[in-house]
Amino acid sequence: MEDLENVIEAVLFALGREISVEEIAKTLEIEESYITDAILKIKEKYGENGGVKLVEVGGKFQLVTNNKYYLYVSKFVENTKRQNLSTSAQETLSIIAYNPKITKTEIENIRGVNSDFAVNRLLECGLIEEVARLNLPGRPAAYSVTSEFYKCCGIKDASELPNFENIRIKDEQLLVSDYDKEE
Repeated sequence: MEDLENVIEAVLFALGREISVEEIAKTLEIEESYITDAILKIKEKYGENGGVKLVEVGGKFQLVTNNKYYLYVSKFVENTKRQNLSTSAQETLSIIAYNPKITKTEIENIRGVNSDFAVNRLLECGLIEEVARLNLPGRPAAYSVTSEFYKCCGIKDASELPNFENIRIKDEQLLVSDYDKEE
């Protein structure tokens, strides 16, 4: 296909959700290697400094607004009040991020308090999802973070989460220390 790059760019723009190379290739009936090459060119085209960028989340790709320009974009979009998560929801979210397939009971054991509201709020926001029903009494739900969580954090997957050794508390504030990345 002569203008494959433009076709894929249009599809990514129109969908407004992430899509895999495999899904694009299957739908367009084109080899995956051509799709991958076109996506790399699109990624180069947009870079990191444009108003729009191509992101990869969980092996899927999506065109998104560069978060550097959120405040400007939000002035033009109705109902863009950014809802902050409560401290309990943030605690619960971090526990789930570092412990995929965790149950509400396990979360409550770690936090030491009831986590019904926090879990329900995170489900509503699309930051976590039920990924399994465990073969235990009562068949409890197991939760993991979603691709939306990774997008909000600006990372691809759990491997890019900070290591616990690099997290410390100073003056009652949680800080992530600078750490050496292995190259």
